Amino acid sequence: MIKENVMKELYPFIFRRKSTRKYTGPVGEEELNMVSASLKELEPLLSSEVELKIVGRDDVRTGMQRPAPHYIAAFADGDEGKMNAGFMLQQMDLKLSSMGIGSCWQGIPSPGGHLKSELEFVIFLALGEAGEPVHRSRSEFRRKPLSEITDITGMDDVLEAVRLAPSAVNNQPWYLTGGDGEIHVYCRIPGPIKRRLVGRWNPIDMGIALAHLQISLQHHGYRTGFRVLEDPMELKNFRYTGTFSYMEL
Repeated sequence: MIKENVMKELYPFIFRRKSTRKYTGPVGEEELNMVSASLKELEPLLSSEVELKIVGRDDVRTGMQRPAPHYIAAFADGDEGKMNAGFMLQQMDLKLSSMGIGSCWQGIPSPGGHLKSELEFVIFLALGEAGEPVHRSRSEFRRKPLSEITDITGMDDVLEAVRLAPSAVNNQPWYLTGGDGEIHVYCRIPGPIKRRLVGRWNPIDMGIALAHLQISLQHHGYRTGFRVLEDPMELKNFRYTGTFSYMEL
């Protein structure tokens, strides 16, 4: 469970965070030390191992993409590991927003040859001193309406945080159903073209959405627990991800 004091700090930035693609330079040493300390405090969703490393621009092959001063490299194995990495690193993304540091998920760059781990490379979170605003108003978010991502009624205030979650090419693959103490989370099964474009990032996207969901549930006064059901309800064109149980404190 994400610690209550951390949740209170992160929740407002769900509604303000903005991806940063222009940087004026590296962050200061003190700020980078705070980032390093924050990485050690991130809460996992699952027990699968995730390794996070702060690296410099020389450690990353960016190709045609504009380089950032710093990156957090995430390593994990399998879809469960990717989801756990997304869950943890989205906490960091919101933390960076709260610090006024620019950040952006980047799936195209790859690790330099000397950047190694026993785990599989998953994704980068770029960061640095922002050369553009790091916050925005809620009206600036381009997202699906709630009616397209859930059939749960009476919880719009909680689920709005999931609606605003970032995803690869703004794909927003999640769907939530249930209510009455349980929220079942599903991922849309991509077609052949979309699978090639964004399929490998779907587990990361689901971890990001689950981070927003847990933070929002706790903010609204619920105690939460996450588990994967052995025999979940089937949903056409969707793959089951997991279930959050919730109850009022």
